[in-house]
Amino acid sequence: MKPFYRFSSAVARIFAKIFYGVRVYGEENLNFEGPALIAANHISLFDPPLMGAMIPFEIHFMAKSELFKNLLFGKLISALNAFPVKRGRIDRNALRISGEILSAGGRILVFPEGTRQKSGILASPRPGSAKLAVDYNVPVLPVCIMNSNRLRHLIFSRRHLKVCYGRPIDTANFMPDARSKDRIYALSDRIMAEIKNLQEFLKTV
Repeated sequence: MKPFYRFSSAVARIFAKIFYGVRVYGEENLNFEGPALIAANHISLFDPPLMGAMIPFEIHFMAKSELFKNLLFGKLISALNAFPVKRGRIDRNALRISGEILSAGGRILVFPEGTRQKSGILASPRPGSAKLAVDYNVPVLPVCIMNSNRLRHLIFSRRHLKVCYGRPIDTANFMPDARSKDRIYALSDRIMAEIKNLQEFLKTV
């Protein structure tokens, strides 16, 4: 893990614990090796740094290309393993970078919904994340984040910021005989179904 990434992750983790009482569930599901996609719901701008803080290994992030227009901020998030993606169309450069990261054994955080859902209600998935998993034959780790869209109300309250990791989905054995397109859309639905299950669990703890 790069020193700057390690330092920033530690600072964000301490911040989340002190101010938001973050609680983490399913950490045993992080004990895997090799490349993977980490697929989470997306309800706040705080979600990427939260994932970087709470996951004990180095991950990479797709970030909307507009964030890189500010030179200083762009350099900062690049140092934290973010790379640009153009929204609303197929970004072949972002796909190329993703493929290089996965082929080198890296892990990438993705948001299958494609954009923030500030209400916390899960949206229908877009196929891009599942396509990456199928194309590079990597597992998908489902993650649910809860209450990061209510940070102002969490400070020193009895409510908590919550994160839950599910069991990795073995893409290699997921509908291996299906057509690629059918497999991608079915995997997209499976990922969101797992995130939904984690969300229901977090409502009870």
